[in-house]
Amino acid sequence: MSIKPWFYRLSAFVLTILLSLTIFSFPANAFVKTDYIHLKATNECNGCDLSGADLSGADLYGSALVEADLSGANLSQALLKDADLRGANLTGANLSQAILIGITLSEANLTEAHLSNAKLRNALMNKAILSKADLRGADLEHAIGSDADLSNAMAQEAKFNKAILSRANLSGADFSNANMRNTKLEDANLKETKLRGADLYRAVMPNHTIYNDDVSE
Repeated sequence: MSIKPWFYRLSAFVLTILLSLTIFSFPANAFVKTDYIHLKATNECNGCDLSGADLSGADLYGSALVEADLSGANLSQALLKDADLRGANLTGANLSQAILIGITLSEANLTEAHLSNAKLRNALMNKAILSKADLRGADLEHAIGSDADLSNAMAQEAKFNKAILSRANLSGADFSNANMRNTKLEDANLKETKLRGADLYRAVMPNHTIYNDDVSE
């Protein structure tokens, strides 16, 4: 009996599987590449898939990335001043030393994002999720983070002076040695929050009283 028909059928079957895998995997990669090119060309890519993209040091001043997927992306030292990232997915993204002055991050997901030494002055972060985010040494002066989730965030030596964190969840977060002068914390959750050495002078506390000293314990 000839084995050629059987061999040909098997070869065709294997080839079909390989082509199927290629077809189903290619569009996702192509989509990411196409979105990256579109962003570079227009400075706008709302809803784009840029997950894992290397945008370190990129000039994205005033860019529009509403609801874009930037999870795991490298945006370290990038310029995102006045950019609009409302509802964007920045889970695990690297934004260390990035310039984010005046950025809009309302309802964005920055869970476990790296924001150490980032410039976030005047950032709009209402309802943003920054759970377990690294904010060590970051500058959030005048930032607005009402109803934001900063639970278990690392914010040692960060600058929150004159920031608004009303109703924010700061449970388990570490604000040791942070500058929180004149910070508004009305109705915020400070359960198990670490504030050793933090400067809370004139801060509005969760119970709406005004603090007039530093926290030492």
